[in-house]
Amino acid sequence: MGVLALLATAVATSAASRTPVPVLSDVGLVAVLPAAYWAGPITLSIVFALVLPHAARHRSLLTLLVGCLVISLYSPAVMAANTPRLEVTWRHLGIIDTIIRSGTINPKIDAYFNWPGFFGAGGIVLEATGLSPWTVALWAPIWNMVLWLTALMVLVRGLTTDKRIRWLTLWLFCLGNWFDQDYLSPQAFAFFLHIVLLTLAMTWLGAQPRGRLAAAVEEAGALSGVRRWWVSRTPTDADPRRRTAALFIVVLLGAAMIVSHQLTPFATLVSLTALILIGRCWAPGLPLILSVIVVGWLAYGASAYLAGHPVLFAADPQVTASANLGDRLDGGPGHLVVVAVRLALTTTTWSLAAVGALRRLRSGERDLRPVALALAPVALLPVQSYGGEMLLRVNLFALPFIAFLAAHAFTGRAPRSRRADLGTTVAVSIISVVLASAMLTAKFGNARFDTFTQADIAAGAELYRVAPQDALLLAGSHPTAWRYQEYTRKYTTLQDICRPTDDANECFQKLRARVRHRGNGAALLLSRSNEDSLRLQGLMTPETFERVEGMVRAEPGTQLVYNRAETRIYLIPPKQVRR
Repeated sequence: MGVLALLATAVATSAASRTPVPVLSDVGLVAVLPAAYWAGPITLSIVFALVLPHAARHRSLLTLLVGCLVISLYSPAVMAANTPRLEVTWRHLGIIDTIIRSGTINPKIDAYFNWPGFFGAGGIVLEATGLSPWTVALWAPIWNMVLWLTALMVLVRGLTTDKRIRWLTLWLFCLGNWFDQDYLSPQAFAFFLHIVLLTLAMTWLGAQPRGRLAAAVEEAGALSGVRRWWVSRTPTDADPRRRTAALFIVVLLGAAMIVSHQLTPFATLVSLTALILIGRCWAPGLPLILSVIVVGWLAYGASAYLAGHPVLFAADPQVTASANLGDRLDGGPGHLVVVAVRLALTTTTWSLAAVGALRRLRSGERDLRPVALALAPVALLPVQSYGGEMLLRVNLFALPFIAFLAAHAFTGRAPRSRRADLGTTVAVSIISVVLASAMLTAKFGNARFDTFTQADIAAGAELYRVAPQDALLLAGSHPTAWRYQEYTRKYTTLQDICRPTDDANECFQKLRARVRHRGNGAALLLSRSNEDSLRLQGLMTPETFERVEGMVRAEPGTQLVYNRAETRIYLIPPKQVRR
């Protein structure tokens, strides 16, 4: 079985490396992967389903299968393009480069430098090891998934002794994680710390109430019963020294998280609070300690950011709903297919979790921790839109526990019969193949414009070479592979300057005004992927894009200095731009 898994993975990665780039399908990478690639996910799904009923005897094989699944599902874009995906990855490399070169952290540059923990640590690691930043960024999704899954395995060991549930949780986590937060980022680092903190809170700092809450309320009344039930808790770890050490580690890791990421500490706080309210954490003051550190960091460490952004939270339900859902339902037909698959995949995993939770309840399981921790991140939704990504992040924080509950939809407490095992095997095989297809569509659905080719990278490097010092750097849209050097220069895009309702002339007038306002001229990078990004997201039609480029080209003094592989660079002089 192990040899078969390795062979299937080798076939999948080899096929992925032959995927034609640039990706020219509006539904992304899934439409252009060679047919041979699918031998990997399909074979791995079948082998995993066959081995799962005997999980207690095949730990090494299951470890290999999960590792092969990660490589098969998370590396196709890497194997196809051999370049780091996503504009934000390149931007993060630029922040690390800025810190390494300057040796200091300037919080006035932008919000990233007000939460610099991850970037400072990244700079230290790169300097100490001599690793190539490109290589680190390229393979970060694989490395981060390994870290997440390792932490998740330790976490689920504290939730169940059923090894089938443990391995199926990891499997479903891989299949449901389409959120694209596993790149080189503070979120990936902070999410790992989040899982570790919750694991410590449920094990060394865990608690177990005596008796049932319903019985206590019936006996002593609502308030007195709840208080009596909660006070009756006993620590799950009887060693006070270990509990003290765990508390120290949690605070230390929490501080590292707080200085690295804006959102994750709040997800951790609501999750810890949920554990305390259901009586499953022995350290009720822990959220207060972490809250003091959060407030202290916001007041001092992030004061430069807060000075220009006095409202950290914006609890406007209409704005939040529009930014997180309404705005994401726009775009071209291909993009809408990808959005529909993302919604369907998320709905499916939550539905399976609901079925699993009901099965746990009917079997007599009264441990509320998985349900509480799956629902706790939802409390973040009314707080802040987070640039339209709050719903996505809420699903990420909930996914470990959604996957755990969903595993119970397929597996009871113990195998009942060979027929039951066969039914589970077939169900797991089918759902794995379906979720793998959906996950690849959801995760790599924007590959037409967020997976960069070597030509895109070369054009970005040429932009830095030809752009005059202090000139405004312009691109057609996000994503663009830039900002990995000279991070403090001024950057913007047509996507930022123009509104979707602008016609070509209005967009061009805004572009001219922006260049004139800068007074140092501009270098404009345009590419096929820029045009595809604007079209697929419904931000600009190809005709408008072409007309704007024609107006730029016709502007007196403008020079076309680079024209290669569907990428162009125009130099726009400062004095020739008219109102």
